[in-house]
Amino acid sequence: MSQPRQLTDFNTLKVGDRAVLRRTFTAELVNAFAQLSGDDNPLHVDESFARRTTFGRPVAHGMLSAALVSSVVGTQLPGPGALWFEQQFEFLLPVFVGDEVEFSVRIEHKSQATRTVIVSVEGRNSSGHLVLRGQGKVMMLGDKPAAAAGQSENRVAIVTGASRGIGGAIAVALGLHGTAVVVNYRESASQAEGVVNAITQGGGRAVALRADVADPIAVAALVADAEAKFGHPVNILVNNAGGPTLQKPFLNQDWQDFERHLSVQLRGAFNCCKAVAPGMLKSGGGQIINIGSTYTWSTPPANLSGYITAKAALAAMTRAAAVELGPQGIRVNMISPGMTETDLIADVPERMRKVFAQQNPLRRLAIPDDVAQAVLMLCSPAGAYVNGADIPVSGGSVM
Repeated sequence: MSQPRQLTDFNTLKVGDRAVLRRTFTAELVNAFAQLSGDDNPLHVDESFARRTTFGRPVAHGMLSAALVSSVVGTQLPGPGALWFEQQFEFLLPVFVGDEVEFSVRIEHKSQATRTVIVSVEGRNSSGHLVLRGQGKVMMLGDKPAAAAGQSENRVAIVTGASRGIGGAIAVALGLHGTAVVVNYRESASQAEGVVNAITQGGGRAVALRADVADPIAVAALVADAEAKFGHPVNILVNNAGGPTLQKPFLNQDWQDFERHLSVQLRGAFNCCKAVAPGMLKSGGGQIINIGSTYTWSTPPANLSGYITAKAALAAMTRAAAVELGPQGIRVNMISPGMTETDLIADVPERMRKVFAQQNPLRRLAIPDDVAQAVLMLCSPAGAYVNGADIPVSGGSVM
């Protein structure tokens, strides 16, 4: 009897790891794929038809190449337990029946918090020409600890603004560590569902719920829906929602510009805190984590006065709430990321981002998973005596 195959040990995977597969696209292989997929396009399986086309010979299915890449991912790198959840391929040149292609898969990024890797993919024919390239995200499944099921029954989190970026990484990290997660969004429904899929495919529980956090009625409904969905009061709240940074010189701003930031960053967090607090008190306590910014720690950049003012006010509210709610078992903390690789810095020139990275003691910018790891710490026993803190996740850019 053969031994059961073991799941890949996620800790052994390293950025730069590479695996290679060489396959010849025989007529038998192409015909077998056509039968399996139902794609019997004569361009692929009928030699006489293919000779009449500009290619002059049968062309292999593009998705056959993708399937062979998938075989590398599932059997070699990352290996057993790998689960694709996002792929993007470019088919640059046709692959003909009889061609030999070398597929290579390389790990470009590894996230400990979400147990995911980003891989790059290339396919080259025997002439060395690039026929396929792309990248994808792969989740590495692990053996589910026996205690995780019991823990997940009693941990329910709302992460606001969780359809992408820092909020999405936090939601996935919590979901893969035994917490039922509400992925809150205001507009990006499809992206929020993508975050939910990443959690559920990893064995977690999650639901995407729409609510504008600036609207207290919508927030009350959000919390009620979360409790109804998971059968337990919300005991983890991560206030991450935020709008565009609205870069504008101070003297060109009007009060409405400031209000737009305050409405989401401060009022939104206030609304959510008020809505979850009764359930936390009833169930014996909880954790509130506000996402701030290291811009409030030192000399801020120009043209962000509204954003910085709102984040500074959120820091003050964090301390005030920690003093009053701490005796009742609710810990309130803030995590302040430094410059992080998200959509919010998409307009920052690449050269400037590299300069910022080189000025950082760790020689890189933060990524969303760095922030997610800090959230996991606060939500674990390691954070049980942390209250009213503002933790910089900045690689040392502020100290």
